[in-house]
Amino acid sequence: MSKNAPHLTMSDIRKEIDRIDENLIKFLAERQRWVERAVEVKRRDGLPARDEARVRQVIDHVRVLARGHNVDPALVEAMWTEMVEWFIAYEERSM
Repeated sequence: MSKNAPHLTMSDIRKEIDRIDENLIKFLAERQRWVERAVEVKRRDGLPARDEARVRQVIDHVRVLARGHNVDPALVEAMWTEMVEWFIAYEERSM
């Protein structure tokens, strides 16, 4: 963050949050495109949508990342669990 807090207005802060939200949506869209590719491979190779070992690996990994970025790991785990479950259901519908 390049601006000093004493000079920030709520409007400045909200603009930055909106900018970050837009970037998060772009990354989420990119993630969905890769999940769609995974569906194609899983369908071709006869693999199930759900891979419990992979789910645990993803959640463990984001918890480590959260700690490294000083974000509450419980928050990240809750958000990623919801997202992963949504994508698994998306894969199952697509397969």
